[in-house]
Amino acid sequence: MRTQAQVVGQTSIAALSFNDVQAATEYLAALKAKPSIAAGALYRPDGKLFASYTKAGSPATLPKMQSPGYRIHGGEVELYHLILQPKSSEAAGTVYLRADLQQITRTIRYGGIVFLVMLVSLCAGWWISTRQQQLISTPILEIASVAQAVIDRKDYSLRAAKYSNDEIGSLTDAFNQMLAHIQERDARLIAFNESLQKEIEERKQTQLALKHNMQELARSNAELEQFAYVSSHDLQEPLRMVASYTQLLEKRYSDKFDEKGLLFMHYIVDGAKRMQQLIDDLLMFSRVGTRGKELQPIAIESVLRTALLNLRPAIQESGAKISHDPFPVVMGDATQLTQVFQNLLSNAIKFCGKNIPLVHIGVTKKDNYWQFAIEDNGIGIEPEHFDRIFVIFQRLHGRTDYPGSGIGLAICKKIVDRHGGHIWVESHPAQGATFYFTLKEAL
Repeated sequence: MRTQAQVVGQTSIAALSFNDVQAATEYLAALKAKPSIAAGALYRPDGKLFASYTKAGSPATLPKMQSPGYRIHGGEVELYHLILQPKSSEAAGTVYLRADLQQITRTIRYGGIVFLVMLVSLCAGWWISTRQQQLISTPILEIASVAQAVIDRKDYSLRAAKYSNDEIGSLTDAFNQMLAHIQERDARLIAFNESLQKEIEERKQTQLALKHNMQELARSNAELEQFAYVSSHDLQEPLRMVASYTQLLEKRYSDKFDEKGLLFMHYIVDGAKRMQQLIDDLLMFSRVGTRGKELQPIAIESVLRTALLNLRPAIQESGAKISHDPFPVVMGDATQLTQVFQNLLSNAIKFCGKNIPLVHIGVTKKDNYWQFAIEDNGIGIEPEHFDRIFVIFQRLHGRTDYPGSGIGLAICKKIVDRHGGHIWVESHPAQGATFYFTLKEAL
């Protein structure tokens, strides 16, 4: 009641100060929400009644203002509460409340019942929580403990204890099965790692052996090049001697030989010259991989210009027409690339048949490579010979039809391979041929 009286007093200070009876009456009317309050009133500081409220069915008479405090009359309790001004602490009035003791008693009784119910509920909740902890928390904590131990020790052989056969027990079984699968996969992984380590060691040994073999091969190639140079020099001397003395014999004693004898001497000179050319070509082929310069940015325009200058007599004699796309800059050896263009253009002019040679050099970008295509209108090549023509000394025609040693395309292939590219041909008989090769773009 005191709290209610304090609330009514605080809200009624303004009404008392400004003599607002209607507002004070409305404030007191709010006591309807409290069934235990039978009557209420506000008194002025001089003790006169200011506003009042009476519960329906309760006596409407109100007592005179008394000093603050509680008073009990029969089955009712009265409270007088002094209202003070907030700043001056002067009396602004007095609140009077009258309540039914039986209603308060019932409220207290109901409160006690509620308290007992809450107490019983709390005890039941505590018992259920303890039981649930035994059924749920303990197995969950066991699983968490085992999981932490597995993380800390990397020991997948650990297992969680099973406390029941319900859903928690199923969860424990699933957790243990997961650990079993992880343990099995971990064992397989360890075995795979050991096998991989063994394979790595074997590969290291293989790489060491390969490096040793490469060193031996390089040494052998150097020795072979030296041998080829010396051999070519030693072979060329007697060949030149045979050719020179045969020509001298023909010059001085031609009147001593009949027509067949002169023909035989011609065969000797021609064979010696061809043998000398073969030796020179073989020496050139052997030096492609060992005497080449370091690859650097090269303008193909200048390379082609040099090749065309070397082929000027053949171009003028055949009336060949050579065109090309704009040329890029590539990584290469200018001398060797000149030889590639010169050999391929020379073949296009040579194998033209009865046509005036028409040659076009196309250029296409392929990723980080430039693809060159030298297309002619010559006699063409049978598809079954596409690979054979890049083998050293392989000829498709007789020397009387088309001169040459059959080494030009083999040299082109070896040069393109050295530059990290690829060379191939596409053709049909009597429909010309297109030789393709790729070179890396300049960095």
